[in-house]
Amino acid sequence: MPSIPGAHTGILREENIALRQIFGYRLATSGSPYTPPNIGQYLSGTLIKDILILSIDVDTGGGYEVISPRQNFHIGISIFDTRCLTSPRDDDGSAITSYQFINNADARPCKWAAKSFLFGETESIRLPDLPARFADLTLGRDYILVAHGAREDIKFLNNLGPEMAGQAGYILDTVKAAQHPLQLYYRYSIERLLEELNIPYANLHAAGNDAHFVLKALLMITVRDGRMAPETMTTRDRELFCALEAIAHAPVALPVWVEKPPVAKKVKLGVKAKGRLKRARRVARLILQELPYAGELDEQDSGDEAKKPTATSP
Repeated sequence: MPSIPGAHTGILREENIALRQIFGYRLATSGSPYTPPNIGQYLSGTLIKDILILSIDVDTGGGYEVISPRQNFHIGISIFDTRCLTSPRDDDGSAITSYQFINNADARPCKWAAKSFLFGETESIRLPDLPARFADLTLGRDYILVAHGAREDIKFLNNLGPEMAGQAGYILDTVKAAQHPLQLYYRYSIERLLEELNIPYANLHAAGNDAHFVLKALLMITVRDGRMAPETMTTRDRELFCALEAIAHAPVALPVWVEKPPVAKKVKLGVKAKGRLKRARRVARLILQELPYAGELDEQDSGDEAKKPTATSP
């Protein structure tokens, strides 16, 4: 068994440079090999980008490349509008708006997700209608997508409606973004990340809750990254980090007890059905090669196989 390294400086990721560009801090980063795409326009009188930050999470008992009619999904979308940083807020908790969608209200996993969602009512939706609903939520705005371990979520979006990922200015993975600010040589689970950032949580693995808490984690990753270099901080930076921290730690009415998510039952397939599914997956992989961010997903798959951690906590 390989020995665990000692103190580590963390891995500077492109995600960290993108966050600095979005929130307008540590812009004179030196020695970085990364040049993220230019993301949106500036908010008037600031160095902050005028964008929506959308956190997504997709949960299903089946795969993500091929959507079968029998699959049950719960899908979370949480939105943070950077415009809220330029005006006073009476309630920090209102800065993040969260949604949860299910495609089968009668299925046990969807019922559990609807019951467990902490941030409003769950909306039933046909999967083909989700791209249009997504377009309504982002109408007229530049946006980036955020997810914790984004590979499967982006596969789902590409399969359902490639424009959702294709029109994003950037796709940011909090698994990677956390490594430099938290000085990690491995990757944190969402539970471990929230604990490290002192963000109270409950009912994870209901997609709407995961999307919400991942977005809060992203804000605190930004704060930790900015405060790593106190000599570069301006008064505006300090005010920004205080605002982001207050939003990330805004109180949530957590349940007294937590019901565990149901375990998805494996569907037994016959020989012919297995053959059809295998052929469908092969076709889906060929199609995904032509879809947005497919190259990045393939590269991440290769990197993940080479760097699989032996543990999720120190």
